[in-house]
Amino acid sequence: MRVRRKICLLGAPGVGKTSLVRRFVEDRFDQDHQSSIPMAVSKGTLEIADVSLEMMLWDPGSAEAWGQYNRSFISGASGLTFVVDATRPQTLDHLLKAQTRGRGFIGSRPAVLLVNKVDLTGDFSLTKDQVDAANRLGWHLVQVSAKSGDNVEQAFTKLAGLMLEARKAAA
Repeated sequence: MRVRRKICLLGAPGVGKTSLVRRFVEDRFDQDHQSSIPMAVSKGTLEIADVSLEMMLWDPGSAEAWGQYNRSFISGASGLTFVVDATRPQTLDHLLKAQTRGRGFIGSRPAVLLVNKVDLTGDFSLTKDQVDAANRLGWHLVQVSAKSGDNVEQAFTKLAGLMLEARKAAA
């Protein structure tokens, strides 16, 4: 069975949203990537059990940070990918504020929190309180590196599994 679902990537500029999409879809990383596209939609496909899940990944690119959290961007999304930079704790604070501000339309969609740039482990600076706050929201945390590719496919597989579970529960 083939299923197509919209996934929105949310996060502050510079956290690596586009690099994660590129790593997942094309299995490559561009060291000198400069975001200039205001919005991009890419397709990544995962095979899970008897389901071929086409994930339409909506990446706001260089869009103004709070513009990502509008109803039209998130409308129709089956899952959310929150992205933060492991070396900049304020990028998680940004998402936690956005969740509070947009609770009415972000809702309870399946979500993963990707802590990107873990290849810079010496600089990991998220606090336990921040991680606990994300856990309380039901975000499934996965540490990833768009640069090395560590855990990127696993993170999208986790989101796919959560979306398929939600689909079965709703049926």
